[in-house]
Amino acid sequence: MIVAVSFAFLTPRAAVLIVLALIPLGAIVVAERRVARVRSALGLDAPAQHRRRTALVGAAVLAMVLAAMQPVVKTEQAAHARTDAQAFVVIDTSRSMAAAASPSAPKRLARAKRAALDAAASLGDVPVGVATFTDRVLPILFPTANRAAFDSAVEALTIEDPPPRDVNTVATSFGALAALGTQGFFPSRVHKRAAIVVTDGESRPFDPGTLTSTLSGHGIRLAVVPVGTGGDRVFRPDGKPEAAYRPDPKAAAQSLARLGGLTPARLRQALGSGPSHVIGVEPRTRSLAPIPALLALLAVVVLLGRDLPGGTWNRIPWRT
Repeated sequence: MIVAVSFAFLTPRAAVLIVLALIPLGAIVVAERRVARVRSALGLDAPAQHRRRTALVGAAVLAMVLAAMQPVVKTEQAAHARTDAQAFVVIDTSRSMAAAASPSAPKRLARAKRAALDAAASLGDVPVGVATFTDRVLPILFPTANRAAFDSAVEALTIEDPPPRDVNTVATSFGALAALGTQGFFPSRVHKRAAIVVTDGESRPFDPGTLTSTLSGHGIRLAVVPVGTGGDRVFRPDGKPEAAYRPDPKAAAQSLARLGGLTPARLRQALGSGPSHVIGVEPRTRSLAPIPALLALLAVVVLLGRDLPGGTWNRIPWRT
């Protein structure tokens, strides 16, 4: 629901350009008047096209000045947040998330961040929080309807910060995700709960049955977003792959298959609809500058083609 609408200029000082535009416009008017006096002395009628040309030049100049002032429409729309549903985006920050297809390619963590932002956007008015996991799950931001806070929390994530508790060749353990249901991640008043796990799928052995029953027993629906491929490697600063990391694509695929889960889109459908409350207003700005810019361009095109016979373009000034 839009609660307020206003009109403004982002660069109102550009209006001073109209003063500069008056100089050539004034010259055109003075020239037209001189020509008009000559026609009057000779008893000739003034062609209508000259008046139209002057009007078109003036309209084009005014439209360009208006576009330079960048007119915008500002609206304030009521922002709502669900009161019966919350979600966490849980991002794998283990060492393997530093892997990439090449030294210059985006790392898995960078792709995970983009996936996390997209996943949160797909949840609409459901408050979303951020957590990291390796061999433990740690909340970074509890569910909020403030998408700017969510985006900032996601962008600030780094590899192994915080680090895993145990030193292990494979630090990630999907079994740690059970903490989402047992360690107070969701308040008791929230009955529709969801977790979106963004991971490369590399994990130590875990019991999927125990994990699934724990999460479902606490009303948590799970979605999984995989990132990375079996050909990714962790590269050193000199561009050479680290010998200590070897991807295991089969193990990752098997882990994700055992983890199961929905897609974020299906998860959103599963959360359905529910009661919400207004938490504030969301400002939005829509630029109107393209409209006068297009009108100015149209006026220029008409000016260039005004003398073309039969609507053809064979007398355009730039043609040879």
